[in-house]
Amino acid sequence: MTPSPQSSHEAGDPAVVGDRIADRYTITGILGRGASGVVYLAEDHAGSSLALKIISPELCHSRQIFERYGREARILRHLTGKHIVRFLDFFEHDGLLVIALEHAPGEALEDRLLRGIDLDTAIEIGLQLCEGLESAHAAGVVHRDLKPANVIVERRAVGDLLVRILDFGLAKVVHGEHVTTGLTERDMIFGTPEYMAPEQARGDEVDARCDVYACGVILYEMATGSVPLRGKTPFATMTAQLTEPIEPPRKRAPRRDIPHALEAVILRALEKDPDKRFPSAAALGQALAAAAERRVISVTPIGLDDDIVARDTELSLRRSQIKRALPLLEEAERVAEASRRKEEAPITTLRSASDAPQAPNPWLWPTIAAVALVGCVVLGVLLALK
Repeated sequence: MTPSPQSSHEAGDPAVVGDRIADRYTITGILGRGASGVVYLAEDHAGSSLALKIISPELCHSRQIFERYGREARILRHLTGKHIVRFLDFFEHDGLLVIALEHAPGEALEDRLLRGIDLDTAIEIGLQLCEGLESAHAAGVVHRDLKPANVIVERRAVGDLLVRILDFGLAKVVHGEHVTTGLTERDMIFGTPEYMAPEQARGDEVDARCDVYACGVILYEMATGSVPLRGKTPFATMTAQLTEPIEPPRKRAPRRDIPHALEAVILRALEKDPDKRFPSAAALGQALAAAAERRVISVTPIGLDDDIVARDTELSLRRSQIKRALPLLEEAERVAEASRRKEEAPITTLRSASDAPQAPNPWLWPTIAAVALVGCVVLGVLLALK
């Protein structure tokens, strides 16, 4: 993100451009503001750039907030991967909680969405999100607040994208049977309602599949231009997550020409029952890659009985390693097909005429007899002339 000028300072900000923090960092700009504080661009003694996340002063006296960010620091120390913003430091300065992070240049996906995203770019962003989540989940970390505001998209000089995830402050760390919530009482609900999985909205214990759901919401938003569910209030949105069906992306945005395969992947990621979702971010990524690689759809008749056949689709993939995702994509397509059946009349494909038994021509033998009769008459006339 490009830092804002000093004039963007607002009353109540915990620091201003030029301030020295912990006698180690100098603030040089403002990267963004959120509900919990301000993110600044800063430099260390060596002149290297980094991001300082300073928690709002009114929150610093909350034990829960302090534990939340202390836990974030411990979590991030163990997270590695090119799609995760690297943790550098965590400390307290003049009563303020401060997290030092790698500066991730680029633009928040939240801002990028305002201009619209083409489907190829949406798929590429989704694939990199899955890679980042896979790294976090492998370390036992569930994000629990994945949303466009927590995703940075950097466009490289060569034109490709680098997507990175930040703010694991709401994460849950699981080590074997030991669960560290770090925050407190059970049944507390954390997250952003529009991106919250149904089990998360209920206050249930969550696992990596809640991040799969959030990634599905982001894919839906990139593909259609809007989140699948949004109520008039946060509570109404959480209720909708529990009760309202998801409108198929192709119906929400008919002019976008969203491929059936992509729709199928998104709808499976958004299953309300976590057991019906992709079981992991890696599985979602494989199915998404398969949807992106799909280039040939052939229709093959398969005999069901003497009169009726069914149509089946086959994937032709460019890379052989993607083929292992075929069952995932086919299962996801069945989810989308169930939604389409509500909108479209069923189509029955009949056996082609070339495959069906041919009935005898009723005029065949009379024609042969007539020809024979004419032949005999002609022969008789010729013999009579002799």
